[in-house]
Amino acid sequence: MLSVQKILVIVEPGQDSQLALDKSLRLARATNAALELLICDHSSYLEDGFYFDPPQAAILRQEHLNRNRQLLEDMATVIRQQGFTVTVDALWGNPPYRQIIHKVLQSKPDLLVQSTRHHEKISRLLLSHQDWQLLRFCPCPVLLVKDKPWPNHPAFVVAVDPDHANDKPADLDQQLTAAGQLLAGSTQGQVYLFHSCYQPPVSGLYALRPNIDAYREKTAALLGRFGITPANLRIDEQEVVESLPAFLAELDASVLVMGAVSRSALDRFLVGSTAEKLLDLVDQDVLVIKPEGFTDTVKKATLSSL
Repeated sequence: MLSVQKILVIVEPGQDSQLALDKSLRLARATNAALELLICDHSSYLEDGFYFDPPQAAILRQEHLNRNRQLLEDMATVIRQQGFTVTVDALWGNPPYRQIIHKVLQSKPDLLVQSTRHHEKISRLLLSHQDWQLLRFCPCPVLLVKDKPWPNHPAFVVAVDPDHANDKPADLDQQLTAAGQLLAGSTQGQVYLFHSCYQPPVSGLYALRPNIDAYREKTAALLGRFGITPANLRIDEQEVVESLPAFLAELDASVLVMGAVSRSALDRFLVGSTAEKLLDLVDQDVLVIKPEGFTDTVKKATLSSL
């Protein structure tokens, strides 16, 4: 994510507030990126044989898509008058996330932006919610937008792992930091790096005491490469599910940037159990980035397998 030339925005019809679009516009204004507005939905009411025979259902589905396209065109007309390049599309699919992933593979955006809300734990365990599936399988970076607008000078916190544990590629921290820098540069914000060096107790009684200075040395090259002041680095000894939300709250941060973790097989390409806990704990928007090469992995899979 070294540049953002095209942003795919998921629009929610019927919602008064479109924060995903608002934040996408702010990024596009700074990066001169093109926007594509997308509505992807589904209703069992319009499936063949549910209430209507196949020909009737097909006509009604097309009418539904036409209404969505017109809604998007009306929005796009206003946005184009502000100098933005905007295209629109409306898709039908069950589950919608499969069609969104297919659209990403076709359209090749640099960023997917979608609004999200707090989800119950059962949605995550069943792996059925669209947000979670997009985080796992969407080839491009995904920005999940929550209900807080960005301030004039937002703070972006990048969660890094200098030990490259949990199967994380060594260059993923560079990708994440570059993305944080890009967002900050587009919004007059600041980038902060965070790492929890918590070490669980070996005996079950006492946690091991990590060497904080050693972790600072490991991140020194990353700070230097991206011109980030050491004052914007936080190394914490507490568990990440406690220390990272506290750091985000301390900064009143707007976005948490984090990486996905490969478990070697596509059907187990997860964000990571610790990260999944964090995603529901934090109030900030979350940008999730996968390692290089994940797009090729998705292309080799059939959509039905996702």
